[in-house]
Amino acid sequence: MTLVHDHYTAGHPGRDETICKAKQHVLWKGMNSWITNYIKGCATCQQNKILTYKQKTPLYRISTKIHTLPFQQIAIDLITGLLPCKGKDAILTIVNHRCSRAAIFLPCTTTIMGPGIAELYMNNVY
Repeated sequence: MTLVHDHYTAGHPGRDETICKAKQHVLWKGMNSWITNYIKGCATCQQNKILTYKQKTPLYRISTKIHTLPFQQIAIDLITGLLPCKGKDAILTIVNHRCSRAAIFLPCTTTIMGPGIAELYMNNVY
């Protein structure tokens, strides 16, 4: 392993390449699994290996009280950067976070302020 994997001229190759190089020198029973475990335990390999998958960010669930009524706890957000349609270029999203998990999407403009959001909420949800 010193020659085919650890030596600075070997360059810490991956599992398959290390197995091929080792088979050129010596063979033994259980060789593939032993080399696989050796490479999994190699600190240099683990620190420098390339991740071939994107790590997913865990989802965070907004906590609510057990007996919350519909639309008693909501989340409001704006979707912006949309092409204008009938004078509207954004969407106000209102999501219920307890029993129904319903979502309401209301067209609006990116220049909407707090009073305008409150008015949309009163007219369409409350």
